[in-house]
Amino acid sequence: QTLPASDDLFAPAPDVRVAVDGASYRGSLRVVVNPRGLLNVVNRVDLEDYLYGVVPAEMGPKRFDAIEALKAQAVAGGTYAMAHRGQFEAEGYDICPGPKCQAYGGSSVEDPLSTAAVEGTRGLVLAYGGQFADALYVSTCGGVTENVENVFSGGPVPYLVSVECGELAGEEIPGAAVPRD
Repeated sequence: QTLPASDDLFAPAPDVRVAVDGASYRGSLRVVVNPRGLLNVVNRVDLEDYLYGVVPAEMGPKRFDAIEALKAQAVAGGTYAMAHRGQFEAEGYDICPGPKCQAYGGSSVEDPLSTAAVEGTRGLVLAYGGQFADALYVSTCGGVTENVENVFSGGPVPYLVSVECGELAGEEIPGAAVPRD
């Protein structure tokens, strides 16, 4: 028997996670046959549930624990997902879970701080010219980014221009060592 394309094969009860290869996920799972005749396991989630697994995977809240920075990541991640929705339609899903798109770790990587950032930005996205902005970002930087037209096809976009990037330099504060007992 074949199932309609919209049917989920593994849909748990609300607030129950599904697991694949030791990682847990919100939402439901679909198994689809891709154009190469192989199976793709697809996690179907709403945008905020998706972002719960993107923000900590892209910007670890243990290292980057500034809530406003995590909120910025949540908005950028949600905007990127909406702007690129359907990019992998032929494969049976919208967006891939790795560095080619956005890192996504499902509920296994969720953290209370990044979840608060997603909750604090629920429904917010970036727009330009009446469309979702192409919220491109990088996880690492060699000191300066490049204008978008020099890397991707298409013309220049005023919000994707070369900027200096990287972590802020440390600052030395004069003082004396405190003796330890």
